[in-house]
Amino acid sequence: MAIGMTYEQYWYGDPLMVRDFYKAEQLRQQRRNEEAWLNGVYIMHALNATVCNMFRKEQEKYPDKPFELAKQEDNIDKQNREEQEALFAQAYMSQMVQAGKNWGKK
Repeated sequence: MAIGMTYEQYWYGDPLMVRDFYKAEQLRQQRRNEEAWLNGVYIMHALNATVCNMFRKEQEKYPDKPFELAKQEDNIDKQNREEQEALFAQAYMSQMVQAGKNWGKK
């Protein structure tokens, strides 16, 4: 049974609800994983600013403000979109080349 569904929803509800509940649970797990990763990054910076500074000549500071996650996500989204557009363009052009080989032939 999908996480978060009641007995009645699972057995008597719309079958597509199971897929939606499953996808929602995957997104919740992904978010928890990313939050744990971000906590690890903050801990790493804290250790670098304290313990590791004892052994370095150049001192590192703990970040003054939280990381701006929205800008990082925008950069990742932009990069993924550019990769997808490049793949689409490549597939489109290869189809055009294949079609062009038969132009003028009957």
